Amino acid sequence: MKTFVIRLLRFFKNTVRVTAFLIIVAILLEIWVLWLRPKHYDGNLMMEAFYEQPRNSIDVLCVGSSHTFVDFNTALLWEDYGIPSFVLGGSLQPFWNSYYYIKEACSYQTPKLIILEALACNIEDEYSEHGIVVNNYSGMRWGMNKLEAIRASVSDTDGVIDHSLFFEEYHTRYTDLDINDIDLEMGDEVKTRNWKGFYDYFLTLPLPRPELEDDIDPVPITNKQEYYYRMIIEYCEQEQIPLMIMVSPDAGYNEVAKARYMYAADIAEEYGVDFVDFNSYYNEIGLDFNTDFADIGHLNHEGNRKFTAYLGDYIDEQFDLPDRRAESTDLYDSWEQNAAYIDSRYDNYILKTTEDLDEYIDRLNALPDDYEIYIRISDITWIREQMSKFLGIYGIPFVRPYDEHLYVIRDGSTVVLDADDNGLFTERELGSHRFAANSSGFIFDGNDIVEPGRIGVIVVVLDTYNQCIADSTVIVSDEVHSDAH
Repeated sequence: MKTFVIRLLRFFKNTVRVTAFLIIVAILLEIWVLWLRPKHYDGNLMMEAFYEQPRNSIDVLCVGSSHTFVDFNTALLWEDYGIPSFVLGGSLQPFWNSYYYIKEACSYQTPKLIILEALACNIEDEYSEHGIVVNNYSGMRWGMNKLEAIRASVSDTDGVIDHSLFFEEYHTRYTDLDINDIDLEMGDEVKTRNWKGFYDYFLTLPLPRPELEDDIDPVPITNKQEYYYRMIIEYCEQEQIPLMIMVSPDAGYNEVAKARYMYAADIAEEYGVDFVDFNSYYNEIGLDFNTDFADIGHLNHEGNRKFTAYLGDYIDEQFDLPDRRAESTDLYDSWEQNAAYIDSRYDNYILKTTEDLDEYIDRLNALPDDYEIYIRISDITWIREQMSKFLGIYGIPFVRPYDEHLYVIRDGSTVVLDADDNGLFTERELGSHRFAANSSGFIFDGNDIVEPGRIGVIVVVLDTYNQCIADSTVIVSDEVHSDAH
């Protein structure tokens, strides 16, 4: 009996050791996966954010290439139409990846409309390059949809095995690791928490407007693209989900692309599915090719708002979708937060690029309570009348040649701060970010916001909601609005 008890105790002891070892290995493996997995907003992080959405909360799902997540403004659809939407896109996404994205998405959500963006009509290769392949499947949870997406994307059995075992996702990532791989919020927790897949492109590139001949005949897309294109249409038909296929406005639009889209439109008509090539509606959308594109293929911050407004009107007219804004439920709170995030980023960009001093001051005065304005006055020899009025409104004296105080305009009131013995006026944490003001200047995440030693009225605008610097500028006698970056 004694021997039996001893053996039993040894057995339990060894079991505990093995179990503890396996738990440690599992934890380390989980950390390894979290750190080494690709972290691109394009494709994989977008899909991962999708899984965080409340069940059955997405009414419109937009799937396709980068045109989706750059052109399709989820904030505007919510604010103007009450449509909770989400974008699942990946750069140069072929139809086979769109197909498995849709199948995966519909196992978690019940969209009332799926919008398929049709750039894949112009993809001729049957297999994408490695980076595009990984981006377009790696965010998916492990299951048959991911496995089938890999099989459709990779040409050989060894490649399928390597991708399926995560080798192609992780094996070279260790040389590229940085702080963003460890910071799971990617330094932007407001976006991560409420993100709906849309990415605002703050660039402007003037481009010529495409002018095409009228006598263009349809040209077939590749057999593989057509196969999955039809699969998407038939899947939506089977699941009784309305489908709209669209071509985004594109400054690179040409005769070859139009011919392929015409072929895809004929297939859509065969199934009785809406197909809209928005390159035929530049005037109706109000697009200006001098101001509304970020590059040859993507709309910018101005263009996506014009396009989404036009698209929203089309959706409102053609599809029977409810307005969720008035519903007394917290199911859609994150769409409200997402809209606030996108709107404030847009406002920050406009503030940063405003050069007229009167307009700039008007924008400062119009900032909501989520903003704080920090002002230092350094060696003023002369000050513009507009700026002196602005300072006077908030009771800030302009002292020559030097003012030792820091002034903070917060909630319409002014707080006067003095430096401590170490020259520090204030410091604070904003999520994963750190902001500080000292006698030498302003610091955000360890970087100088304003070049030390600058003279004039130094203005730093802190966006506390988005946890970022909205703008930093130095206003001096011979410059209306001098960016301090």
